[in-house]
Amino acid sequence: MKPSAVLVVALLVASAFVAAPAYVAAKDKPVTVVGEIVRYEPGHVIVLRDATNNEVTYTLSPSLTIPTGVEVGRRVTLYTTRGDDGSTMVTRVSTSVTPEGDVKRVVERTHTKPSGETTTTTTTTINGTVQAYVPGSSVTITRADGTQVTYMINERTRVPEGLAIGRAIVLRPAVVSDDSLVAEVITFKKEK
Repeated sequence: MKPSAVLVVALLVASAFVAAPAYVAAKDKPVTVVGEIVRYEPGHVIVLRDATNNEVTYTLSPSLTIPTGVEVGRRVTLYTTRGDDGSTMVTRVSTSVTPEGDVKRVVERTHTKPSGETTTTTTTTINGTVQAYVPGSSVTITRADGTQVTYMINERTRVPEGLAIGRAIVLRPAVVSDDSLVAEVITFKKEK
């Protein structure tokens, strides 16, 4: 092979390395962000105040379904990915305070029968400390973010013996036809 041909091949190989990006963004690796909503434009952007009191703007994915209760002043968790253009795109919004579910945990189970029929069951639990308790009537809990919520207790609610103010609990809300908050099951939170 002629020296000039070797030089041309070497230059072509070197230019391929120079043209390649120095890094590859992990598009499929989500990043979780928690903060208070400062501004919210449905279908466009959401602006959060982070732990260091900085305001950060995030672009909402066009196909994103936003849960109810997302509004200015609310604390949310955003699940983001990096787009091809380097922008940060929100792919999921949760009204839970932390990704670990210290305030609210939603578990979704999908079961496929041998016939191919698929059923999905969603269970939500709320963690908190009992602030007030009226047997047979209601329980008020303080969640990890300091907010309080009151759930009604009815004849179907399973309440553990010894429920009292100050106890750490896990509450599973009942599915009801209206927007009322009714407890289905209350258990004591296991100490770690």
